[in-house]
Amino acid sequence: MKKFNLLNYMIDIHKNFLKENPDVEPMCVLDSLAVGNYNNRKQYLFLSRFSDIWERVEQREVKR
Repeated sequence: MKKFNLLNYMIDIHKNFLKENPDVEPMCVLDSLAVGNYNNRKQYLFLSRFSDIWERVEQREVKR
């Protein structure tokens, strides 16, 4: 069995978000926030929260 990796899991979450929101262009979450690649508040909030969590997870991985 493959070892669980939180970053890979988050990538899957982002892929699912893009699948459920075909009106959002596939690109990096930070880039999406920077250029306004979202169409409503719900999409913006997802991208914003995802970005915050990604940063924390990434920092945790770096510290390991």
